[in-house]
Amino acid sequence: MNLAARKYNFIQELTKIDENLLEKLEIILRTSKKDWFVDLNSEEKLEIEIGLKQAENDEFINHETVMNRFSKWR
Repeated sequence: MNLAARKYNFIQELTKIDENLLEKLEIILRTSKKDWFVDLNSEEKLEIEIGLKQAENDEFINHETVMNRFSKWR
């Protein structure tokens, strides 16, 4: 199915949804157009940049290691 057909099918489905789902879809559309990073304060941006640099330098513990370390509390 090509993109135009998919859009047409989606539009048809939209005519059948209730108010609650429509509101959720509107929120998704609004937020997907906005870059969340610009809403962060300078401290939050700095923390993210530090974390990215640490990851680039392999200064982190991988998920599996963390999960193994804390498995006794699962």
